[in-house]
Amino acid sequence: MVISMNNIICIGNLSYNKNLFVNSYPIENHTTTIVKKYKSIGNNLNIPIILSKYNLNVYYFSNVGNDYEGKEIINYLKTNNINTYFINILKNTKTNKKYIIRNIKNNTKTILSERINNKYNLSKSILFKPNIIYNDTYNIDLVKQIKNKYKDINIITNLNEISTNALNVCSISDYIIIPIKYAQILTNVKLDTLSKRSIIDLYLKTKRLFSGKIIIYIENLGCIYEKDNIVNIIPKLGDKNKMSNNSYDIFISTIIYGISRYFSLEKNLKIATISKFLSDNNKQNLNINEVIDIYEKNN
Repeated sequence: MVISMNNIICIGNLSYNKNLFVNSYPIENHTTTIVKKYKSIGNNLNIPIILSKYNLNVYYFSNVGNDYEGKEIINYLKTNNINTYFINILKNTKTNKKYIIRNIKNNTKTILSERINNKYNLSKSILFKPNIIYNDTYNIDLVKQIKNKYKDINIITNLNEISTNALNVCSISDYIIIPIKYAQILTNVKLDTLSKRSIIDLYLKTKRLFSGKIIIYIENLGCIYEKDNIVNIIPKLGDKNKMSNNSYDIFISTIIYGISRYFSLEKNLKIATISKFLSDNNKQNLNINEVIDIYEKNN
C-alpha cells in the first residue's frame, strides 16, 4: 500500500463538451446558424488539474464510454498528471456529452446534458491510503464505502446543486463549501451584506444543517466561516468587481491543499483568498509555495 499525505480522491462526472456559438438563441421551427464551434473537456476537471499542479497525487473516480471521446478524456487527464486507474471504461456505452449553446450577442449559455453513465461503481481495490475525498458529484454509497475503510479521511464537498443526493453527502462531510446562492436557498435567508446580523443569521442557520465545518463563499465579499464559536469574514482582496472565470476553482483547490497540510481553517482560508486574488488579477500558473510565502510575510 502506498502511504502518503498527498493522496487525493476526486469524484466527478466526465463529459465531452461541444461548444456551439450562435448570434441568437434558437427559436422553434426556425433555422439557427452556428457561427463557430469547438470541443472541450468538462470544467469539473479544473480543480483536479490545479491540485496536480500543487504536487498532490490526484486519483480520479468516474466513468467514460468505450469510444473516441472517452479515450480523449483519459489522455487529457494523463497529460495533466491525474491518475486514471479508477476510471471505468464502460463497454457498449458512450461517453457523456454536453452541448453548450453560446449566444454571442448577450454572452449567455444554455447547456444540453446527455448523461448516459451516471452511476459509478468502484471495481478495483484502492492500493494507497487516501487522506482526502473531494466531491463534485454526489455518490453517497461510494463515499461511505471509502470512509468505512479509511476512518480518518477528510471528506470535502463543494455544494453546487440542491438535491437529496447532494445534501446526503454534505451530511457526512468534514468540510462543506457552499456558494451564497445555495446557502440562501437552504436557509430561506436573503443575505444583506451590509448587515452583520444578516451575515451571522445566514451562517448559523446553514450550520444547523450539517455537522462539518461550513465555508460560505461570496464572490464579491469573501468567505464566511466560524472560529471559536464566532462567525468571521475573510474579505475578498482587491476590486470587488474584478473576478476571473477560474477564481472559485482556485479558491477550492487551495482549501483542499491546506487541509492536506493540516493548516488551521483560518490560515487555510486566508491562503485560499490570496490565491483567488492572484487569479482575479490574471496570475497564470500559480505556485502554491509563492502564495504561502505571501501569507507568511503578511501574518
